[in-house]
Amino acid sequence: MKMRIATKLLSIIMTAVLAFGMAGCAKTGKAGKADIKELQKHKGDMLVIVSHPQMAMPEEEYKNGILRMSVTYDGCANNPNPINNSYVKMPDDEYIKIYNFCVEAAEKNKFAGYKEDVCDGETYTFTYYDTEGNAHVIYDGYCYNNKDLQDIMNLISKYSLD
Repeated sequence: MKMRIATKLLSIIMTAVLAFGMAGCAKTGKAGKADIKELQKHKGDMLVIVSHPQMAMPEEEYKNGILRMSVTYDGCANNPNPINNSYVKMPDDEYIKIYNFCVEAAEKNKFAGYKEDVCDGETYTFTYYDTEGNAHVIYDGYCYNNKDLQDIMNLISKYSLD
């Protein structure tokens, strides 16, 4: 009798574990889409990258040399040029890649202490805005040799409408 109760109890526990496990897998499988939908309900910029020229030049030329590219929470990239300042919808996988980069870099202070010994060209300021609108400067400086920063800039750069 005790063996029967133990077997039934074990069967119930195994069934519950299996059911919860399957529910967890189903949730994980849909998490990317669900998270994107939730993220895209937020308004405004998620990531803004501003480049600043670092060579001697007149102030007006300097102001004209400042470039800004961004990714918004609704999933659009903006990499303006003199002809076109449109926003382009990004594929979900690239959007999530940028979001994950921002969150990880901000939470782990990933680029604290990173510095390149360069004296001219362009410096870049990467600013992540969390879902509450709080600004987190992820990095500010030269980034010619940092693959992670370059990859994010290249990803957004491809959305320039020439």
